[in-house]
Amino acid sequence: MYYKKCSRCGYSYGDFVATGLLGCPDCYKSFEEELKPSIKKFHSAIIHTGKKPSCTGVDKKLIAEYKLLLKEKQQAVLDGRFSDMAELTLQIDALADELKNRGLM
Repeated sequence: MYYKKCSRCGYSYGDFVATGLLGCPDCYKSFEEELKPSIKKFHSAIIHTGKKPSCTGVDKKLIAEYKLLLKEKQQAVLDGRFSDMAELTLQIDALADELKNRGLM
């Protein structure tokens, strides 16, 4: 059986079928049409469209602040600082609402 070969490295499409590996970056272009069905099967698309980060820097800061406030409230409970607990509870609730709106809780 005749298999197309990469003009750069000489790797054949048969080599890819046998090993699942390509010989060089130019193999992607040499075997483009043959690879499309496999790429689509595994990745649901043949064009890379990028990926949005699941959590931005602002989101990470909000989460860190939320965790810090929870620790501060826990310490206020242990110390019996009831007025601080009330204020921290309000801050935690407001931050929790923001995190829920962002889909992080």
